[in-house]
Amino acid sequence: MRFIRFIAFLAMVASIAYGPLAKAGSLEEDALRNIPLGKATKFSIISSFDAQAVCLLQPYQDRLPSTDALAARVNEYLAANNYVAEEGHFAFVLIGKEAIEIAAFHRSQKLDVLVGHEVSSSVEEMLPKEFASRDCASGQSATFIKIGFRARSYVLLGEATGPL
Repeated sequence: MRFIRFIAFLAMVASIAYGPLAKAGSLEEDALRNIPLGKATKFSIISSFDAQAVCLLQPYQDRLPSTDALAARVNEYLAANNYVAEEGHFAFVLIGKEAIEIAAFHRSQKLDVLVGHEVSSSVEEMLPKEFASRDCASGQSATFIKIGFRARSYVLLGEATGPL
């Protein structure tokens, strides 16, 4: 009997930690591809997912580097779901109050990702002054911008620091 109670307790903890999976397709590849070059677009405009945060997992990155509670929750979810990062893909992790979703994308000339440390001065000149590149952004201010650079279209995650 104690064993059954223990298993029930573990199931309850898992449902609190990971929550139910979000509806598939909360962030579609077409939504990112359809962002006009140079235009910043709020996450809330292209997705119905009620996100507390949106985080980028770049190629080869299978966990968030932070040690805060949000990152710990995401990293547990990624491990429990056997998320494997490799060169040909990047992903955005959509974190809600109860649900987490991984939106993975194949890297191509038409859609690739740039992360903050890859933003050179020439790329920075293409970004609006009110856009700050981030690896994780709060749900309300999470914003994507797409730029053309070196014959590829890149999407950047960031936050709007003012009206865009």
